Amino acid sequence: MAKIPREWLEKAEFFHRSCRQRHKEGVYWATCFEAQQAIEILLKGLQVAFLGVHEFTHDLSRLLRGLEAAGISVPEELYVYADALTPHYTMARYPGRKPVEYDEDTGRRCIEYEQKIWEWATKLAKDP
Repeated sequence: MAKIPREWLEKAEFFHRSCRQRHKEGVYWATCFEAQQAIEILLKGLQVAFLGVHEFTHDLSRLLRGLEAAGISVPEELYVYADALTPHYTMARYPGRKPVEYDEDTGRRCIEYEQKIWEWATKLAKDP
């Protein structure tokens, strides 16, 4: 069994809960940023658990590919969710023109995508 190191899991869980709270508060840019962070930290924790090290990237699809390279089967639809979440690492944090409007629906979608990857990743950590 690959156990995600406690400090990685604690931080991922913080952002997992926090993105939902930000959505309730109507802070949709933070919802999307924190959803991306929850998954980034969780996937890096999985890489540490399975490989002993993690990649230095914010690209969630790249993190998934790294797990696949280690022999872990990643469902194809998770790449769609990962590609949708990745840009929020940068876009959500900086003011100015954005190709996306941070509204309730955008926040809801980010939470849905985060949840799909979260369920797969936490199941993998419990039952590799």
